[in-house]
Amino acid sequence: MNNTRSVFAAVLVSLWVIVGPAVAQEGPEALGLQLRTRTQLGGDKPSIALQPSFAVNKLHVVLTPEGGGRSIRLSSGAIRAGRTKILSWKQAVGTARWKATFHVQYYGGTKDKFDLTFESTVYPKIASKITKSMVYLDEKRLEVLLNQPAKKVEIQVFGEDGEIMHEGEEEFDDSPPSTPLSVPWEQDAGVRVLKINLRVWSVFGFWVGTEITPFEIEIPHDDVEFETGQWEIRVSERSKIDQTRALLSEKLKRYGGLLRLQLYVAGYTDTVGSRESNQGLSDKRARSIATYFRSKGVRIPIFYQGFGEDAPAVPTPDNTAEQRNRRALYVLSASAPATQSAIPRSLWKRIP
Repeated sequence: MNNTRSVFAAVLVSLWVIVGPAVAQEGPEALGLQLRTRTQLGGDKPSIALQPSFAVNKLHVVLTPEGGGRSIRLSSGAIRAGRTKILSWKQAVGTARWKATFHVQYYGGTKDKFDLTFESTVYPKIASKITKSMVYLDEKRLEVLLNQPAKKVEIQVFGEDGEIMHEGEEEFDDSPPSTPLSVPWEQDAGVRVLKINLRVWSVFGFWVGTEITPFEIEIPHDDVEFETGQWEIRVSERSKIDQTRALLSEKLKRYGGLLRLQLYVAGYTDTVGSRESNQGLSDKRARSIATYFRSKGVRIPIFYQGFGEDAPAVPTPDNTAEQRNRRALYVLSASAPATQSAIPRSLWKRIP
């Protein structure tokens, strides 16, 4: 019996030697504490991960927002040594700064208390933005925006034959949200870009895909001449649109199977008359041309817009009769033409 008591006492002494001094290590290190403080809405919540070196009996944390506000209390019961415990909380989109006060009780009765300050950020659900104006065809590069810290962008560039002519990726070192991400590509000589596919990755492992079609064809044509102040197409002028329609049909046969193409008709005037009347006149003339295309069997979506005297081909003084400014523009594209000097607005109207 005495021998048994001696062995039991020896075990207790041995456990005290192992546990006692180790628990004396206090603070975040003893808890194996890690902060997970950057997340996206709808994904993981901000959290505190604990992996204590020694068993915890109970623990609670009080998160107090900097500048005042309602505190958050996080609690845990027993946590075995080496096991992971996640304490998370709900947070709206944005950044919050916290003072965290930890109250810990280890097995054996040892207690610890310490404070920690940190920031947590919840980003909106991943989304990217790219427009035609962000595609620089001459420079063979584009820019895309991401609403989360960016990791990389994967890119596929298709030539006008519909085949991939470039495929690659560009790495980014945790670029801040909404920073323009510049992505270059290589392009075959003499081949136009038809469309570009992107997959934009955030540092959280999420990605968003998008497609941009910078491909545009300006259809050459002879401009229709209208009577002064009128917008009806005269019989003598209809052949000009008929010739353009034949060229339009050729382009649709070549590219219509690769893209969902649309026709955009823009109208312009010279500076004779008031700006307001010229705006209305150009809009009606563009509509007349668009409607004529439709009446002649052009079945793709057709849009029109007038720019009046706001985008002259040849700048002139006011009230100057300039034939070169009384013109129209026909663009075949998969999406609205990029805004530019000749197309200062994007207020396209679709005809039935």
